[in-house]
Amino acid sequence: MSSRRYIRGFSLVELMVAMALGLLLTAAAVSLFSTNQRTFQLQQTMGQLQEQGQLAMRFINQDVRRLGLVKDDVAAMVTVPPGVITTGTLPPASSDNDSNGNDRLTFSYHGAVDCEGESLTPLQDTVVVNTYWVDDDAQLNCEGNLDAGSNGVILLRGVRSFQVLYGIDTEKNGVPGVTQYVTADDLGVVPVIAIKLGVLMEADLASMSNAEQEQTFYILDSEVTVDEGRTMRRQFQSTVAVRNYSWEDI
Repeated sequence: MSSRRYIRGFSLVELMVAMALGLLLTAAAVSLFSTNQRTFQLQQTMGQLQEQGQLAMRFINQDVRRLGLVKDDVAAMVTVPPGVITTGTLPPASSDNDSNGNDRLTFSYHGAVDCEGESLTPLQDTVVVNTYWVDDDAQLNCEGNLDAGSNGVILLRGVRSFQVLYGIDTEKNGVPGVTQYVTADDLGVVPVIAIKLGVLMEADLASMSNAEQEQTFYILDSEVTVDEGRTMRRQFQSTVAVRNYSWEDI
């Protein structure tokens, strides 16, 4: 007897089913990869905004705590009274709502190093004047006075709004306390007890949907309405207690 072997191939229907299953598995894998990539980009951008915003706010808060500091060894050299600067053009005074809707914060104290890290040589105490403002490129800058040729340093990029309010004590009773918060344009001769800072940051995120959904943010006394898609935003606020003020004015 002779034995025969029959080799049976796949039918057209079986091949089509196999291809369909393969395409489904490939589509699922691509979809999962795309979702994971968008999630990673979202978390990375959110983390960067959070880290940069917190570092910048911490830096400004530490600097503001020196506001109004007076030292005896530089008292005779005072050309700018320590405290919040509200008048003059050199240095530029604190102001409320410039052409871009941002505030400017300028203040002085007795110290040896300004916000740019510049210092006198040899290192000695003098009148330090620091200014914080947002330029036309949406960058939060700080400019000190100890380097006349400097244009300042960039603290934050992608700043949509920078707002400042000043807590003042209008009740002269010997007890320091904020009775109201005002803008730089409304500051008088009353002592500043605290300063509120507000920042709205944003960053482009291509993986987000392009829906132009309107959003409104309240940054201290300012209302910011935005409708741009593919953009992530993060809001930061802090209140800093001023340590140096004249007790005679409290």
